[in-house]
Amino acid sequence: MEIIIGRDAQTRQLNVVKDGVSKKFGSSGSVPMDVSRQHISLIPVGTGCWQIKNLNAQNVTFVNGVAVESKTISEGDKVELGNSHYLFQWDALHEPKVETVNIKELKKVWEDYEKDTLELDIAERKFNAARSATGIITMLAIACSIILGHSFIYILLYAIAIGISIIFTIQAYNKSTEVPQLRRDIKRKFENDYKCPKCHHFMGYQGFDILTQNDACPYCKTKFQ
Repeated sequence: MEIIIGRDAQTRQLNVVKDGVSKKFGSSGSVPMDVSRQHISLIPVGTGCWQIKNLNAQNVTFVNGVAVESKTISEGDKVELGNSHYLFQWDALHEPKVETVNIKELKKVWEDYEKDTLELDIAERKFNAARSATGIITMLAIACSIILGHSFIYILLYAIAIGISIIFTIQAYNKSTEVPQLRRDIKRKFENDYKCPKCHHFMGYQGFDILTQNDACPYCKTKFQ
């Protein structure tokens, strides 16, 4: 396997051709013009060892400060290209390590959030339904008053309706302040816990199943596992 290293003609980045695949490294314009498009070749000759060779008679290559045409070197050696001594980075030969992060703990965070909000919605609906029942009782009491007049049954029903109405009025007042606070608390806890374990950015209000369809954090680009 021969690796060709040189300067990309368009971007002036370091160009590394390995197995017929070209990859660029560094920023645009970072490689001096005295580095040719095909400057050196590297052939592996052992673990961490390479045979370096100039690919053109006009090319200048330094290994540990000494000009060479062909030499067996190791990845600990300092390789410079051209008279401008452009420093070759050995990392360009290796695939970058992919950092991963486990997001399984976020599944419980999402499930707890769904459970808490659902329970709050159900409790609120039950309360609203019970409050509506108070109105029905009051209407029945009025209907009875028309039919029965001011009888004992009417007075009893009317008293019950008024009592229930007072109770639910008090509860309604309490709920009017309690429910919004509970919703805020649930939301704050969720936003504090539903974060990327790496960069700690909030993952938004997307379900865990949707989150796992992404292969990486949209902020730090760390791969999910």
